[in-house]
Amino acid sequence: MFERVILKALNGASKGHEFVLSNERDYVLGRATDCSCVLNDPYRLVSRRHCRIEVRAPFVRVQDLGSRNGTQVNGANIGRTLEQISLEDPTEMAYELHLLEDGDILQIAGYEFEVECDPSIPCAEAEARDPENLWACECASCC
Repeated sequence: MFERVILKALNGASKGHEFVLSNERDYVLGRATDCSCVLNDPYRLVSRRHCRIEVRAPFVRVQDLGSRNGTQVNGANIGRTLEQISLEDPTEMAYELHLLEDGDILQIAGYEFEVECDPSIPCAEAEARDPENLWACECASCC
């Protein structure tokens, strides 16, 4: 389990910046000021609403929102090009969710972010009860 997800900017205008994403929330990344994580992109390579990250421990998933310059995970494109989208079937417009894991590199139109899943701190009750399995606690503070 993890407490939060951290996206560490590796390049671009936000280099060194960390976006902290809490569990049980969705985040939209893009240029628009109403996005959860605003990416300052003077070259406009990042779409206004570029991608969505869904944080639901133990999973973190990313979904391209039809961006022009694409979203990649570890170099693999997770969106579809305009040629791949069938305009005859509107349900085709939905992009698939792609699993993100600790250490993955998320690329948004050339900007790179390292994904870090920050583990939960085990409670004292779990540690005293079962030092081998600290994450198995079912006390009120952990659930």
